[in-house]
Amino acid sequence: MSDARTLESAILKLGQESGLLARFRADPAGVGAELGLDADWAGVIADGDRDRLRAKGLPDGITILVSRWFKDDLGDSQSKGAFVFDGRVSDAQPSPPTNLVFAGGCSHVPDLLARPEIDPADAVARLLAGYEKLRADIIAARPDVLLISADCHFQSFSTGANVIGVGETHGGSMAFFRRADLDAEVAGDADFAQQLVQAARAAGLEVEAAPKVELDHGLIVPLRLLLHGLDIKVVPVITQPARGFSPYGARAFGQALRPAIEASGKRVGFLATGGLSHWLDPGKYGAVDTAFDGFLLSLLKAGRGLEIGSFEPYPLLDHGQYEILNWVIMLAVVGDGARADIYAYEPMEASGGGWTVAHMKLDAAEAAHD
Repeated sequence: MSDARTLESAILKLGQESGLLARFRADPAGVGAELGLDADWAGVIADGDRDRLRAKGLPDGITILVSRWFKDDLGDSQSKGAFVFDGRVSDAQPSPPTNLVFAGGCSHVPDLLARPEIDPADAVARLLAGYEKLRADIIAARPDVLLISADCHFQSFSTGANVIGVGETHGGSMAFFRRADLDAEVAGDADFAQQLVQAARAAGLEVEAAPKVELDHGLIVPLRLLLHGLDIKVVPVITQPARGFSPYGARAFGQALRPAIEASGKRVGFLATGGLSHWLDPGKYGAVDTAFDGFLLSLLKAGRGLEIGSFEPYPLLDHGQYEILNWVIMLAVVGDGARADIYAYEPMEASGGGWTVAHMKLDAAEAAHD
C-alpha cells in the first residue's frame, strides 16, 4: 500500500517533469510503478481524485495539482471535500515500545459524571460499559505509570507548547460544572516526567515542564471512571490547541517520547482523552459529525490512526476535531500498524459530541494483520 510520503513524492515529480507526466497520462499503472505507486493509487492520481488523497493526509496545496494541472479540471469540479475510508488495512508491522503495556483513548465529556441524565439512558449505559472494559484492560496491563493526554481547558500555562506535569501530585475538581464533589488527586512521577521533558527537548521540540497541573474534567472524568481504587502514578500531558493546532507537531511530540519510555524500565501506559467531534463555538454547540467520526474510527480499527498526524489543521477543525491532538500523541507513541478495538461510540447532542472509548492492540498476536 502506497504511503502518504510516496504519494506526495510521486505527485511532485510528475508536476516537475512534463515528459514524465505525459507518459503517466498514457499509462498510469506502468509509470506509477516506476514512482513506487500501486495500481490503485496511480489511478487515483490519474483520475484527479483529490478527496481520496486528502483522506490519506496529503496537503491541499499538493493535491490541487492532480485536478487542475494534471487533469486540467480548472474548476476542481470533481472534488467534494468528503473523507471516505477506502477499506484498506495497514500492512505495517506494529512496533510499540517494549514496555508500553497499555494504550487507549476515551472521551472526557463532563456531563457523563456531572449530569448524565441529560442524555439517553441507553446510550449513557453503553458508553459507561465501554469505560468498564477499558478499566479492565488497564488493570490487566498493570502499568506502573500512566501518561494521560488532555487539552488545556481552564489551566493557564506560560507558553503555547505542549505541557508535561512534573509535580509529585496532581489534583483538582469539577467545580466549574457545579460539582466540586467530583474531584481527584493522584500521585505523579516527577523523575519520569522530567525524562520525558528532556526527550522532547533532545528532539528539538518545545515543551513546558509544569510543576503544577490543576486537574479539570479532561483528566478527572477518565481518572474517576478508569483508575478509582488503583495505585498507578499519573503524568499529565497537556496540549494547547487554542494556542497552536498542529497534527504534525503532535505526531512528532509522541515519537519523541518513545526513547524515554523505553529507557525508563517502567511498565508504562498511555491514555488519550477528548473528542471525537464537538464544537464549543457559539451557535454550533450540540452538533455531532458522525460521518467524520466514523472515518477516524475506521482508520483506528485498520491500524492507520497515525495518518491523522499528516492531516492539515483546517479539515480537522472544520469537522469538530479540536481535541484530536491528544489522540495523535498517543498514536505516535504506539507507532504505525497497531489496530484499535472500539468499545463504544455514542453521538449525544445534549452533552454535545460524538463520544468514544477505544483500546489499542499492543500484543503481537492481536495486532498481526492476518
